[in-house]
Amino acid sequence: MKSIVSNKSALHNYEIIQKYQAGIVLSGHEVKSIKASRVSINESFISVFKGEIYINHMYVAPIPELDKLFKYNPTRVRKLLLNRNEIEEIIKYVEKVGYTSIPLNIFLKDGRVKVHISVVRGLKKYDKREKEKKKDSQRDIERSQNIKYKT
Repeated sequence: MKSIVSNKSALHNYEIIQKYQAGIVLSGHEVKSIKASRVSINESFISVFKGEIYINHMYVAPIPELDKLFKYNPTRVRKLLLNRNEIEEIIKYVEKVGYTSIPLNIFLKDGRVKVHISVVRGLKKYDKREKEKKKDSQRDIERSQNIKYKT
């Protein structure tokens, strides 16, 4: 499983509730661009329409040679492939107030492009501060333990 791109700001801005692995419906040149890491998911989000799940605002850069041949929308809406039970779980979460769904990373699995999507809840500013305090205190504890063992 080779990771291509990840959404690093998602871990900072959201609390992850549930993770899912999904396939993406892509055209051939999009797969080529994604394998060349010419993709961005920083501003993308997951939407539900008529019982299907889609990824919006995922930027897949066009291949320069093919861009001249036909018009291409790099941020088009792409369908995600999940089983029915997973789709129903995601819809139940997203219908609740305060929950949303975003992509975490895009990766290759057995030569196929997959995406990890997650149901998340937004963190408030004070939650982020508390998370940073815990991380700092844990880092200080680890440092003090390493100093004790080295002497």
